[in-house]
Amino acid sequence: MLSFSHQTDTGKKRDHNEDFYDFDEGLGLYIVCDGMGGHAAGEVASELTCQEILKALTSKEKVIKSFTDGSDSAKRKRIAQLIKDAIAKANERVYKTQLNDPEKSGMGTTLVMSLITPAGMFVAHVGDSRAYLIRRNKVQQLTEDHSLVNELIKSGALSKEKAKEHPQGNIITKAIGIQEVITADILFYEVMEGDLVFLCSDGLHEYLDEVSILKKRHENTIATLSIELVKLANHRGGKDNITCICLQWGETDAPPAHPSDINVEKKIETLKKIPLFHSLNYKELSQLLEIIQIRNLKKSEEVMRQGTTGEDMFVILKGEVQVLYGNETVAKLGPGKFFGEMALIDKSLSSATVACLSDCKLMRLTRSDLFFLIKKEPAIGLKVFWVFLQNMNRRLRGNDKKIFEIHQEYVASLGAGERTETFNLSSLD
Repeated sequence: MLSFSHQTDTGKKRDHNEDFYDFDEGLGLYIVCDGMGGHAAGEVASELTCQEILKALTSKEKVIKSFTDGSDSAKRKRIAQLIKDAIAKANERVYKTQLNDPEKSGMGTTLVMSLITPAGMFVAHVGDSRAYLIRRNKVQQLTEDHSLVNELIKSGALSKEKAKEHPQGNIITKAIGIQEVITADILFYEVMEGDLVFLCSDGLHEYLDEVSILKKRHENTIATLSIELVKLANHRGGKDNITCICLQWGETDAPPAHPSDINVEKKIETLKKIPLFHSLNYKELSQLLEIIQIRNLKKSEEVMRQGTTGEDMFVILKGEVQVLYGNETVAKLGPGKFFGEMALIDKSLSSATVACLSDCKLMRLTRSDLFFLIKKEPAIGLKVFWVFLQNMNRRLRGNDKKIFEIHQEYVASLGAGERTETFNLSSLD
């Protein structure tokens, strides 16, 4: 059951509202745009964008409603492409309008939108309007600003604390209608009972922090939350237009998930505990989940066989497996454990056989899918492979130490006068 509320306000410093929002409950589409370009231009760009996206996706409603299985990667990609095409049409219309009308020259708009399907939620954005998720009393920012300040933060040239006072904090690096071609960030998120998502323009989020978000959430129902968030922004300055749409799945205070439930929260928590992915943020973990497949295997089924070529890493969500070298069991692994990570680097032969000791649910990450994601998101690749190199470095140094200890034992075992030339370990450093 999805409930929602919405609110927009001119704010205390502006004389007109360039924000525009729209929604279609039946389609599951919710859009917030923050226009720019001055009087009679910014509001045109934001409204045109909403109209074009709504029209484009309404014509594809049957396809959108048919997406009922989040693990269906082909259909997920198709829906994402529909969103991409709809945003492209909106960009084309705004771009041509501002080219053909001198009074609207330079107009554009940011965008943040949510498309709800039976399998989950797609979030798309351009510019610095944002989407937030409140889940289990924690706040996650689902979008990453396309702004100069955010680029400086990512490069390490600016701290998050100083970013709030930066004189060029209002400069965005992407907007609809400014360029002939635009690329939006589009992500798919699984949702669960109790999730609350809100979409907003920067006139709201510049006044927000995690404490104030959670406080307003606990003090309000979904019906009043948007109104109260807008009031908060006005109370703290209201220097820009303010717009907010809040979406809630089921009851806000959902009961804790049963330990055996494999929901999206459990998947993300499991991935976060794996050293290889420990440095990924919530958005990056969600991107990783998009390319991960879920495999359900029966007791005694093999996951991999010794001596065969593989390119998969597996993470156990439920059940237990045994690792066999030849016919000998060398390990048993349960929920949260993983294996096969070396196959993500090269297609080497499996050094052991892994078979299920009970019915199992596994997450499967393939080398080709990971490399595709890294091409699209180099920051993920940098984080993952830096950790991988650190682990390899520790293993090599551990091997150096063992070799040195073996050599010392060998030298000590030689009798007086029987010492021979020792090998040089400096090349191993």
